[in-house]
Amino acid sequence: MSSDAQKDAFDIYRDSFVDMCDVRDVADNGRSGFRSRTRAHLFGPAILARARSSGQTLAREAEHLRAGLDHINLIVNLTDTVGDCDGRTVRSPAGSVMFRDLRRPSVARTENIDLLTVMVPRAAVPSWLLSQDLHGLVLPGTSAGGKLVVSHLMTLSSVAGELTEMQGLASIEAAFSIAQRFMGDTRPIAPRHLDAIHRGIRERTMALLDAQPIEVRWSADTVARAVGVSRTSLYRAFEQTGGVRAYVVNRRLSRAYSALRGRKGLHPSIEEIGQRNGFPDKRSFVMAFRARFGVGPQDIAPSDFRLHAANDGAEPAAADRALHDVIGDWMRVGEAV
Repeated sequence: MSSDAQKDAFDIYRDSFVDMCDVRDVADNGRSGFRSRTRAHLFGPAILARARSSGQTLAREAEHLRAGLDHINLIVNLTDTVGDCDGRTVRSPAGSVMFRDLRRPSVARTENIDLLTVMVPRAAVPSWLLSQDLHGLVLPGTSAGGKLVVSHLMTLSSVAGELTEMQGLASIEAAFSIAQRFMGDTRPIAPRHLDAIHRGIRERTMALLDAQPIEVRWSADTVARAVGVSRTSLYRAFEQTGGVRAYVVNRRLSRAYSALRGRKGLHPSIEEIGQRNGFPDKRSFVMAFRARFGVGPQDIAPSDFRLHAANDGAEPAAADRALHDVIGDWMRVGEAV
């Protein structure tokens, strides 16, 4: 929403916080130039949201505490934030992680809100973490723990719409497990949290490699540093998938398969599809494709699902077969680990 498109946008925004906090210090009282955009996902009792808005102060005071919200709030601040958490002065630079206990008062000020926030009921937060003085605690974005929590949650935010409730909840719980590990807890991480952490490492690795030119060569050490984990953690994340290289190649081949199924006629060409998916030339693409699927890319016919689906006179059996082909393509592209 924005005040440029809707005169009462700020009033609506402020009223939406009535049980959470007061919204103050907005330029021109929100009459002009105010904007806000939020995308949220609900995973069981946990909430994950990405929020952007104009500069403001958010004050959680006695009347808000009486509303009974008993949650722990983990915030990834992507812009500098300052404030106070029940007497603790807070400075949370861009890229850092901040914790808040919603049973206690707090004030936070930022000149331009850009953050990722997680809110979890107290009962769902690890007991060890609750035993620490969390309210106003900041994990610096320059620390190993801060980097890993930030990258894990940013990855989760980008794929949240694709996750089941249990996958999303496990991934949120994993963020707290990562944080407590770097805060000193040495107990083993629960298997489902470890799976979520490893999945996040794999997704970040793929995003990193996909964003680079084909000719760039990466070593395990440079990938681990760029992703924000140790070399050992990198290897463990890919241990059940055949290793880093095998996983990356298989993911790229799966995407190439779907691209071949989705093309119109002979466009784009086999060589273009190979290059878009990280193969430097047609020969290397064809060899890898044949080794994975048992046929060459030239043998993959475009899917005719859309044709069957649009034809009201088509026999049900034909549509069913085409639909199962599409489901098969989804399974190839998805991470079946």
